[in-house]
Amino acid sequence: MRWLIVALVCTAACGGRARNQPHGIAIDEERYVTIEWKVEQGEGSTVNVSLVVDGRSIAIGALDAATEHEAGTPATCAMRAAGPRHTELVCGDANAYGADLVERELVVSLVGEKLTEVKRIPVNGDTLAIKMLLLPGSKR
Repeated sequence: MRWLIVALVCTAACGGRARNQPHGIAIDEERYVTIEWKVEQGEGSTVNVSLVVDGRSIAIGALDAATEHEAGTPATCAMRAAGPRHTELVCGDANAYGADLVERELVVSLVGEKLTEVKRIPVNGDTLAIKMLLLPGSKR
């Protein structure tokens, strides 16, 4: 019984706050930027890549999707990375777009021997929530 009284007194004295929340300081919750890579068949062996950012579809560009053994189709594309600040889509043998969250902007680049910036997209968030890559004709 004595321990119960001590616990109640300590809780009341501390105001019932969690230990890691400093007194008088508001802790911001993370704001997520939802993104999804989309690929569609383009001309010849290319695929057209777009990025859906918080529900807005944004055209990124075309990638050569052919491999040594297969013609270029959306089926040769896959996500190579999906993290809280970076994601990457690769098509074919080595063609890729990457997107990095940098100071409230999503910076999209063509990945190769060096990064070539393609677009900057303003966003309202500080962490990426990346949806699974669905190829045309696949079911959710």
